[in-house]
Amino acid sequence: MASPDGRNLINLLECPSCHQTMALPIFLCEAGHNVCYRCRGQRTNCPSCYNTITQTRNHLAERFAEKLPYSCTNQNLGCEEKFLLRDLPSHEAACPFRLYYCVPCRPRCRWRGRRFQVLEHMKDEHKELVWVKAYNSLVYENFDHKTDYTCTHILSSYREIFWCHSKRDAKQGKLFELVQYVGQKEKAAKFEYEFEFYAKGNSRRAIFRNTVHSEDDDVEKIYESGDCLILDLSVLKYFVTEKKQLFYNFTVERVWYN
Repeated sequence: MASPDGRNLINLLECPSCHQTMALPIFLCEAGHNVCYRCRGQRTNCPSCYNTITQTRNHLAERFAEKLPYSCTNQNLGCEEKFLLRDLPSHEAACPFRLYYCVPCRPRCRWRGRRFQVLEHMKDEHKELVWVKAYNSLVYENFDHKTDYTCTHILSSYREIFWCHSKRDAKQGKLFELVQYVGQKEKAAKFEYEFEFYAKGNSRRAIFRNTVHSEDDDVEKIYESGDCLILDLSVLKYFVTEKKQLFYNFTVERVWYN
């Protein structure tokens, strides 16, 4: 009998060669043993009986495989989620226990590691891009509305980490700013970010506040949707000093009403 979560049936779908749970397509050898598609591409003989692996597929096993819940490949690192085969790739691409890239410096930086290693890597290799306070008084140096600029910082606060993206698009005449939570998607809504641009010597201010986005969301699509800070560069020029400095305060706060 199968257990309620299909675990016993999934064990029967273990490839005898690589010992991984078989995904579609599943092939048969001449004696009727199953072999996964990965191993079939690497060998010609069945690991169970050494007969030739054929091109015939085990459609019954494939139908079982389509109906069973599969554990995430990051299970050993803490992920407890289970999905049908068709949904597993999209989850694993965004799983908080997956391998991460160095978002600010990719592709120049080829580092990959787990979520808990991201901040350590940034501090060791890109410390100029690290913010370690929830509230920051900052300044854009050499702010020029006629040139493009993109940059991503990492912010560490509340024992969490966030990507802070900035983009100045001279052609569109816009400045874009947004913040993404690094981790489980549902936790992003528990935080908000705020930008306050101010002019030295007068009371002029521009304030924007929004909910933090999930790291799963595509940054360029967020820019296009307008669900982030967007300021006209023609307005920001009134905040820029003669030395081409743009002063602003930036903060990320936890919200308790979510």
